[in-house]
Amino acid sequence: MAAEKSQGALTGGQYEAEDVLADAEPWDPVETKLVVWSFVIAVIVLVIGLFIVPTSILH
Repeated sequence: MAAEKSQGALTGGQYEAEDVLADAEPWDPVETKLVVWSFVIAVIVLVIGLFIVPTSILH
C-alpha cells in the first residue's frame, strides 16, 4: 500500500509563501483603515492604562 500525504496543516513546510498567498483577495481601503485605527486605539488605551495604574497604586 502506498502512503498518501495529507495536507491538513501548515506545520510541515509543504507550502511555500506563493502557494498560500496565490488566492488571497486584495484588501479594501476600509479594512486598512480599520486595522490602523485599531492600533491607534490600542496605543491610546495602553498609554492611559500606564498612567492610571501607577497613580492608583501610589494613592
